[in-house]
Amino acid sequence: MYQLYEIRDWIYECERFLFLAEVHFIDEKVSPLCHNFCHVLTGNKLREMLDLLAEQQCSCLNVHSCVTPKELDLFKCIVDNVSSERWHELCTEKIMEAQNILHKLACGLENDIMQVYKEKGYPLLCPEAELYL
Repeated sequence: MYQLYEIRDWIYECERFLFLAEVHFIDEKVSPLCHNFCHVLTGNKLREMLDLLAEQQCSCLNVHSCVTPKELDLFKCIVDNVSSERWHELCTEKIMEAQNILHKLACGLENDIMQVYKEKGYPLLCPEAELYL
């Protein structure tokens, strides 16, 4: 369960990271690297976290199947380009594409968290949450 929450925190921070990258194309003085983040925001870090989750839990979780390997590779490439400030290889469309992929990952992960709660018999925080399972 801890690993699921760790990935969720990473996704929240990456969402802010990608937003700042998008803003960079409006105002070049804005750079995501000028902000403090609790996690290392690279594509390899996400891959490590997903691999560890597959080892600890089950590889049949939604977060492993909600994006294609091609989408995940594209996402990693875009995040790594932002992390390395290779702005010449990026554009707002690519940032938005990475945000869409991140949203798919977040939805799959939230479904996994709710499913684990249900399987372990934990009470749901709000009954409406069960509608998403």
